[in-house]
Amino acid sequence: MVIRQAVSLLAKLLSDAGTADADFDARQIISEVSGKKLPFEELSDEQYALCLDMAKRRAKGEPLQYILGSWDFYGRTFSVGEGVLIPRPETEQLCALAIEHLKKTGGKAIDLCSGSGCIAVTVALETGLFVSGIELSDKAYGYFVRNISRNNANSLVEAINADIFDEAVISRFADGSLSAVLSNPPYICSADMKTLQREVQHEPRLALFGGEDGLDYYKRMLPLWVKKLSVNGLFAVEIGEEQGAAVEEIFRSVSLSPVTVKDYSGHDRIVFAIKQ
Repeated sequence: MVIRQAVSLLAKLLSDAGTADADFDARQIISEVSGKKLPFEELSDEQYALCLDMAKRRAKGEPLQYILGSWDFYGRTFSVGEGVLIPRPETEQLCALAIEHLKKTGGKAIDLCSGSGCIAVTVALETGLFVSGIELSDKAYGYFVRNISRNNANSLVEAINADIFDEAVISRFADGSLSAVLSNPPYICSADMKTLQREVQHEPRLALFGGEDGLDYYKRMLPLWVKKLSVNGLFAVEIGEEQGAAVEEIFRSVSLSPVTVKDYSGHDRIVFAIKQ
């Protein structure tokens, strides 16, 4: 079967199932299976059967990224699958902010709630500085370790399988020893957890749910980890689009002067501060 014909057939299957970007998803699936052959080239019967199976999984709401087994982030490819949060473009803004800061200051950084490791690996490789990452979930930690090796970051990134609130882990880092504390923590509130898109429902609850108001992690994280920042150190977190004012107040409660950054869609997405 010619690839462009296969794209048309899979796109219709996906569109009929209500998939929003049916044509894009069909092309991604076929590109992955065919080894990125051109539209006028042919798929074997076995390849098309595999594409069809993947498209059926996508039609049932499984995220495309899980089906492909990887996704690009900040120009690099990261392994993903069931049990790990999918890297998103908005998080690239957090990385860009950290990279700009660390190129000026040098030093070490930490990424809390690391998931796939996309933040830790990206920041380390873009700055050449050492970054530690902490992830509680065993499944996500497995992807983190895999992505360190996949992106040749073994000498720059340390993966720690632990709870970011565990005092034994926190005490491993001396007060004032870090130039940046970064995090994309769980921040979805109880009400929004009930209305998640079907694709997002496949992602781990541990990486999504931030308590009744979505602010639990910020309230606990900042008092514990701000002590680890050096003077002129950066504390930067990703937030939900309606959480800017609330997270700013939490920053102020630990004597930080916060700034909120909007994402590509004009929504509040990052709150950061420089420790004075």
